[in-house]
Amino acid sequence: MIDTDRDWFALLAPQLAVAVAVLEEGHITRAAERLGMNQPTVSRMMQRLEDGLDVSLVQPHGRGVLVTAAGKAFLPAARQTLATLRAARQELGDVVDPGRGQIALAFLHSLGAWEVPRLVDAFLAAWPDVRFVLSQGAADDILHQMYRGEIDVVITAPLPEADGDQSTVALSEQDLFLTVPAEHRLAERQQIDLRQVAGERFVALTPGHGLRAVFDALCEEAGFAPQLEFLGQDIATLRGLVGAGLGLAVLPHGRFEDTHTVQVPIRRPRAHRTVGAVWPLTRILPPSARRFTDFLARDGARVLREADLVNPAG
Repeated sequence: MIDTDRDWFALLAPQLAVAVAVLEEGHITRAAERLGMNQPTVSRMMQRLEDGLDVSLVQPHGRGVLVTAAGKAFLPAARQTLATLRAARQELGDVVDPGRGQIALAFLHSLGAWEVPRLVDAFLAAWPDVRFVLSQGAADDILHQMYRGEIDVVITAPLPEADGDQSTVALSEQDLFLTVPAEHRLAERQQIDLRQVAGERFVALTPGHGLRAVFDALCEEAGFAPQLEFLGQDIATLRGLVGAGLGLAVLPHGRFEDTHTVQVPIRRPRAHRTVGAVWPLTRILPPSARRFTDFLARDGARVLREADLVNPAG
């Protein structure tokens, strides 16, 4: 039984897999590296496909390639076809061995230390032979990967609105706190209105992260535009910057002891984010992923709630 997407696509749709990689990367060499192939082979397969279609999907442009109008039109259906083939491989594997399977799960960096391990562990208690392929990234990036068919389920925050293309389930509500250096003048405060720190320097995540969108909305509601001194890619980095006295941040409560920062509750505006799961409705998920989404919808919130009772944040 073929157990990798690369081997499966090489058997059933080799040129299609190459075309999707080239169109997404906009670069032959990067596409070859992604596929584990050499550059001349990728170039030849791309040329054969274009000859067969009698249309140019890409054109040379500097060191890379420029996707043509035909390539842009071709890419969505090609992605969908590969996603369908991926699901077919996993459906076949489920027939051969219903207790096994693979789930492509993506999540925010900030959810990797606590929430995701608890959810995966609880699911594997019932389905121990299922394999997870894990990836992390900014909210926008991992949701785009899901839409492209590369990811089955995303755990993110804030939770996007459900629509006809995706299904969502809320798993937990996280309060957000003003994080200040331990020696800061506000470190002893019991609570604070965010507008009271309008003149302070802040550190924040780069655009595209869910928490950055929440932070921007909170500042707007409080009536000020924050002075951003540093931008980071993960919450641990922001917490370190705060501890070094380089700015304040609005963050979820840390679960691990940190003597360099203090978490001050925010009274107004209400500061929180909803952690939840998202999965696509535009394609059929493999059986193992469908079991996981059923588990999340039925038991995910309870698993996190009970874990918090045993080891609460902070």
